[in-house]
Amino acid sequence: MLNWLLVGYMWLFVHRPFEIWTFLGTLRIERVYMLFLILVWLAGSGEKRQLGNVFTAGVFAFTFALTAAAMFGGFADFFEPGFQDWLKYIVFYVILMTSVKTDKDLKIVVTGFIIACFLFIGHSYREYLGGRIDYAAGAARLIGVGVTFSEFNDYGTTIVCMLPLIFPMVTLCKRYWHYLFILGYILLTLRSVMLTGSRTGFIMMVAIMILPVLFSRHRFKLIPVMLIVGPAGWMVMPESLQDRYRTIWDPTISEQANANMRGRTAGFYDGMNNWANYPLFGVGPGQHGTAIGGRFQAHNLPGQVAGETGTLGVMTFLFMLSCFGINHMSIWGNYKYLQEKNLGKEGLYCWRVSIAVMYAVIMILFQGIGLHNGYRFPWVWFGAFQALAAMIMQEKVDAAIKGKLMPSLPEMPIKKR
Repeated sequence: MLNWLLVGYMWLFVHRPFEIWTFLGTLRIERVYMLFLILVWLAGSGEKRQLGNVFTAGVFAFTFALTAAAMFGGFADFFEPGFQDWLKYIVFYVILMTSVKTDKDLKIVVTGFIIACFLFIGHSYREYLGGRIDYAAGAARLIGVGVTFSEFNDYGTTIVCMLPLIFPMVTLCKRYWHYLFILGYILLTLRSVMLTGSRTGFIMMVAIMILPVLFSRHRFKLIPVMLIVGPAGWMVMPESLQDRYRTIWDPTISEQANANMRGRTAGFYDGMNNWANYPLFGVGPGQHGTAIGGRFQAHNLPGQVAGETGTLGVMTFLFMLSCFGINHMSIWGNYKYLQEKNLGKEGLYCWRVSIAVMYAVIMILFQGIGLHNGYRFPWVWFGAFQALAAMIMQEKVDAAIKGKLMPSLPEMPIKKR
């Protein structure tokens, strides 16, 4: 039951129906749901999984740095919304990490996350077709439903970061409609990103299409398909959006595009200045604009983390990042061991979860070129997915060593009489 409650909260958080139908907002359903989830978790029977994974150390270290910056930074504000949201992510992290015990549980949670994303993206696209559009930089642009993830650049880059988590679902496919769902989710995401007019999202989308193909053993079959699909996708875009994306390689098309890039560059240097002025704790989470005497944020990840959390934040953030790599290498080594023991597809799902998370982390870092995303939920949630996969994989290896997992036997051909 708790796994399904976790899925329910992820849907509430991603789709945010209380921001779409405002009468639900007065009921505080997200807060009430989380309190109910905590009570069920506390009252739950059975032994809870330990938090013993290196990522726990990484995310808690960064949380400590954020808390220190919120209390002792140059313009510290302990009740700053971004910092308070991060603390909520940590509470969910603890519940998630201690509740998911088997790969079956992990499959429920990760699949539930993807379905929540699909509902959010599908609803946003339906609203776009119904006329809910934002006009900016001379183009009609798709925006997300609700408020939190609605801005076109934020929405476009966020749904790209979610896309790699569809990959592990291939392991679960048993019927044709399963594959059709995966294909539909990918196409819906790519179409939505195109319509946002987000240049960062567009580059991320191209990267996330090219990288898996280059590393695939079927690359020579997939490259011709991409050479057909890519131009076709470009041709069905409105001309205004084509002009928007042309500014990536031809900045003379739009002076506003140049101004946006200059703003992000200025945000980086302002963040470095904030770091120099407040080297230990920075200016405090969310206080970049206050520190420079304006309303603007850093609009890039390095300027945000360095300027707002100081040296302590930079060091712990890099440690948290390194934990993704440590867990990935651990899962890879354990998966190779299971394969050497001829255990068939044992551990395959966990291995694919780790691959997906690593792709997502790369996308989030790329997103950080043009967005201040240092305190976003994917760092915590995706880290938890991978950490759980690492612990489950280690348990499988331990079971194999003790002889509790038996090698898969090859199927014997049936002799016809």
